[in-house]
This record gives sequence, structure tokens and C-alpha cells, in this order.
Amino acid sequence: MSIKHFLFSFCVLVLLGCSEQTESDGSMPGPNSTYRSIGVVAPEHYDVWVDKFFIESLSEDIGWRRPFGIVSCCWKHPPFSGAQWKATPELFLIRWFSFAEQQSYEAVIKLENADEIVEKMKEVAPFESYGEIAERPRDTLVLGLAPGGTVVIWIMNRGKNAIEVGRYQARPYDHKEEGEDYTRRTETYLERQGEYLQQHGIQYDGW
Repeated sequence: MSIKHFLFSFCVLVLLGCSEQTESDGSMPGPNSTYRSIGVVAPEHYDVWVDKFFIESLSEDIGWRRPFGIVSCCWKHPPFSGAQWKATPELFLIRWFSFAEQQSYEAVIKLENADEIVEKMKEVAPFESYGEIAERPRDTLVLGLAPGGTVVIWIMNRGKNAIEVGRYQARPYDHKEEGEDYTRRTETYLERQGEYLQQHGIQYDGW
């Protein structure tokens, strides 16, 4: 099935599944909480613009979207911006623009072991907070977008106890053919990171 067909299917599911939404049901993070969230991160210095982010729960026939926009530091850490979810996410479609590379990527990701991942997220993982040891499930599912189109998925509550649960490769596409223009956003990005790129270039491995 083509990406355009995927997009159409996701859009339909968004309309049908609006009752699912990603709004909070009042639950908060904690040792016995049902709270779970999902987010996107990028490595330091390699900001991206997430153009589309669609999620589908195949087992519950529910789909929804989450607009992210600019995503920046930090790699392998809980995201600053996320969304709560109740239905198990099993299929993702994500499209993003890498400012450092001036390249757009697209990935359709199916989690073959989604139920296993959800069970792992329920396990309590300790972490240090303000000099004390706190305990909380790895309640955040994080997608990391790296140069070259690498997509890494973790579960975590803090970066130090992150567990990698998937690794995928996105395909590049020509965003100009889609009528997308990132010129102004690129100029803003280079004001912040241009000097770093000149000194260090773009890192494509080690992710």
C-alpha cells in the first residue's frame, strides 16, 4: 500500500476515533498509575521539524494524530512535548525534515511486539530525584529521529533507564515536490547551530 493510502486511512481513523483522543483522563505519573505517554526527540544540534505523526491501534481499530512541529535536544531522554494514550499504539507514520541535512524522511513503523512492550512499560524502574530514589514505571514511549533517517524507539521514565525496543530506517523523500518550504525555519536553526555544524559536520553513525 502506498504512503498516500496510509495517510488517507489514518485521516479517516482520526475522525472515527476522536473519542480516544490523547487528552488526559486525570491520571498522573506514579508507581501504580495507568499514565502512559508518547513523544519524539532528536539529538542535540540536529533539530527536526515533524510534519506528520499518525498513530494507529490495530487491535482496537483506533487512530489518532499528534502535531509536534519543532523537535530538538535531547537524544535518549523523555521529550519536552508528548501526548497521553490509552490504546496500544502498534502502527506509526512519521514524516520529518532534518535541518542539518536539508532532507525530509518518512517512515511507516509497525511494532510486531506491541503487547510485550506495553507489559515492559508497567515494570517499575528506579531513578534518582532530588537526592532520593523514586520508583515509577517506564511510562513513556519515545521515538528518536537521527541524521540519516535512523529511528530508534525506547521506553523510559528517565534517560538513564531507557530500554531500546526497536530500530528502523526511514526513507528520504523530496519535500519540495510536496510543496513544503523550510527556508525560514532553516535560517533560524542555523543561527543557533550553524557554527557547530561548520566545526563538527553531521554525525551519521553512533545512533
